[in-house]
Amino acid sequence: MAYKFIQKDYILNPFTNELVPLSSFEEKRKRKKGEIRSDSMKRAIDRAFEIGCSNDFQYFITLTLDETKINRYDTDLIYKKFRAFLSNCVSRKNMKYLIFPEYHKQHENEEKPAIHFHGLISADNLHLEDSGKQTENGQTIYNWSDWKYGFSTLIKLDGRSAVLRYVTKYITKGNAKIFGKFYFSGGKGLNRQVPTEYMNKDYASFDGQEYKVPNAGMSVKYKTFNLGFDTNTGA
Repeated sequence: MAYKFIQKDYILNPFTNELVPLSSFEEKRKRKKGEIRSDSMKRAIDRAFEIGCSNDFQYFITLTLDETKINRYDTDLIYKKFRAFLSNCVSRKNMKYLIFPEYHKQHENEEKPAIHFHGLISADNLHLEDSGKQTENGQTIYNWSDWKYGFSTLIKLDGRSAVLRYVTKYITKGNAKIFGKFYFSGGKGLNRQVPTEYMNKDYASFDGQEYKVPNAGMSVKYKTFNLGFDTNTGA
C-alpha cells in the first residue's frame, strides 16, 4: 500500500492513519537505502573473503592505467578492455583471480579520479620481468608484460597469511562499486566457499564459550581454532 500525499509537507501513513512530515519520511527512506547498501557491501565482503581463503593464490598484483594507452576515466571502456584481458588470461594462462577496482586520489585538474586495480591471482606461464626493486621484506617486485594498458607490479605471496592480509586490506577499505560490483572473480576451478565440515558433538561435553540467546530459551557455544598461520606475518 502506497503512502497517500495529503498536502505539500505531510503524507498519510495508511497503516497508522497518522500524518507524517515529508522530511521525516525522506530521512527514513534515505537511511533505509543506506542500510541496504551496507548489507550489500557486507555480503560482498563475506564472499570475497571466502574466495580469498579458499584458493591458493600465487601473486599479489597492482595494475594501473596509462593515459597514453587508454582513457583512465572511461569506466565503460575500461570495463570492456579489462573483462577481455581477464577472459584471455583465463583461457590462455589458466588464471584464477580476485581483483578489486579502486579510485586513485583525485587531483585538482581532474573532473573525476582515475581507476586502478589490486588483487590476487594464480596462473601459468606469466611473462614476468624483474623490476629491479624489492619490498621492505626483500621480495622481488616483478612487472607483468602481459598487461598492455599501463604499469604493473607482482609480488609472490608467501603463504596463506599473506593472502589473508591482502584480502582483508582491500575488502575493508570501503571501495566504491565502480563497475557495478565491488570485485572481479573468476577462473576455472575457482573455489567460492570455504570448505566446511559438520560434526555431531555432545553439547554438555563440548569445550566452548557459552552464550544464552535472549528470549529464545536456548544457548549456543562458540570455539575458535588456530588454523596454523599468523595473519600478522608473511609477504
